[in-house]
Amino acid sequence: MLRRMAARLLEHAGYAAVPVGSAAEARAVLPTRPDINVALIDVLLPDMSGLDLAADLRRLAPGLHVAFMSGFSDDHFARAVDEPCVMKPFTLEELMKGFKTRSGG
Repeated sequence: MLRRMAARLLEHAGYAAVPVGSAAEARAVLPTRPDINVALIDVLLPDMSGLDLAADLRRLAPGLHVAFMSGFSDDHFARAVDEPCVMKPFTLEELMKGFKTRSGG
């Protein structure tokens, strides 16, 4: 449900969203969509770490910008990268702040 909501928020802001249900699906979709330049990734995924997925996706698309989302405060997880992170639940404004910071939009 959150994935669909985030996709709708991004589409409302003018992005073409491609929601996926797993890390494997994200790794499969990215090479087929060279127009994807930003990824919104949950920090905690069922099949792997969001940080690990970001690293995998960047190997597939080196210019990819990443923003994370989490249900935990910044104090509850350590990020090895300096990327924007929006806290769930988030507003459109909070989401767009992270995306504009990294995508240049």
